[in-house]
Amino acid sequence: MFYLLVATLLLANSAFASASDWTKTPGGNVRLIVDAPTQPSTEIRAALQINLDPGWKTYWREPGDAGVPPELDLGESTNIKSYSIAFPTPHRFEDGGTHWAGYKKPVVLPVTLTPIDPTKPVHVKGHAFLGICETICIPVTAQFDISVHGTSSDPLTKALVDNAFSQLPQQASENFGAVSAVRKDDRVRITVNVPDENPEPDVFVAGNGGVTFGMSKLKSREARSAVFSAPIVAGKDKKPVLLHYTLVQGDKAVSGTIDVQE
Repeated sequence: MFYLLVATLLLANSAFASASDWTKTPGGNVRLIVDAPTQPSTEIRAALQINLDPGWKTYWREPGDAGVPPELDLGESTNIKSYSIAFPTPHRFEDGGTHWAGYKKPVVLPVTLTPIDPTKPVHVKGHAFLGICETICIPVTAQFDISVHGTSSDPLTKALVDNAFSQLPQQASENFGAVSAVRKDDRVRITVNVPDENPEPDVFVAGNGGVTFGMSKLKSREARSAVFSAPIVAGKDKKPVLLHYTLVQGDKAVSGTIDVQE
């Protein structure tokens, strides 16, 4: 239904307000779109569009064994206090013994911008750096230069940004989320609760403050509980560690954070 809406709006809108030019890359193209608010707002929603050709892939926030995670640098912007990028549920891949997390279809990553002064115009300038892969991974840089002056975005931009945020995992809970994370040597043991006994769950983990994790492995499973183990591949000397995770069971997914205990 959403893609039918997009097709309809594409026919009605030949140009985008509050959108960067497409950056053509091997295997796809990339751009940033902004849902410009018509009234002063403490939060502006945007989205990084990554269109992938068939057979091409890109990475999640922390790829795992290898890869280039998407990074956003808007340091040249005006009237932007902070910004953050969010990630929909990834897939698990295995290529020649290498395990990693990412996306095999076009993906839109939600971006949240916080202006310094909501009453003044915002100028979004910077770039995204990411890897797009077929048999090998190609680093890509996409430049952005967008002025947001309070003119309402077109319906297609709004629909794309709204859909990007709606695709994010739900907030983790006691019944569907991580309940403990314990570090032993250079691995972290993560215990999770899931809502159903089947199918088997999966968890994708990312570090914080210079700590990087490899892909997790399911170690044990009992009813609605499971234990995973994830290696620390960089930042082994740093502690404490805040673990970001996305927990998946079937077509359900949640995200959250948990402190790693020593």
